[in-house]
Amino acid sequence: MEPVRIRKPRPGDGPALARMHRANAAYYASLAPELFRVPDEEGQEEFCEPRPEDNDGETTFAAVAEVGGELAGYLEARIEPPLDSARWQSNPDLAQPRLYINYVGTADAFKRRGVATKLVEAAEDWGRARGAAVAVCDTWLGSELSMPFWELRMGYTRKSVIFRKQL
Repeated sequence: MEPVRIRKPRPGDGPALARMHRANAAYYASLAPELFRVPDEEGQEEFCEPRPEDNDGETTFAAVAEVGGELAGYLEARIEPPLDSARWQSNPDLAQPRLYINYVGTADAFKRRGVATKLVEAAEDWGRARGAAVAVCDTWLGSELSMPFWELRMGYTRKSVIFRKQL
């Protein structure tokens, strides 16, 4: 495989990002249709088109991975500042800047080839450079792709569970 190149998203990436996002959503929807859905295609390319405010470089970070000139992956992250109320909280993480990884997606043709690893490493480096002391993210427990990725490949540990109840 050609090397993975990480870069900032740029105008014109929207169509490839939309295709990747729909394919990733379809994976989750196939596993748990009661919890996930494939987003509407109409308008999604425009929605996925990079905007400067999505990547200000100080508090928000977005990156794409390219392999051989083809868009292979995408990541969004942000820095969460310490909470003013941290001294009254039981979670010590809340007293320090945190890197929150909001989204990681890989195009089907590039899954399990190091693309997401390079994206997460770039986000962690970015967060570290901005004072983040811890990185957090969430993923669906039923994913046979994302759970091993986060735990075994990236060294993240489970800390909490989000409960959900349909009303």
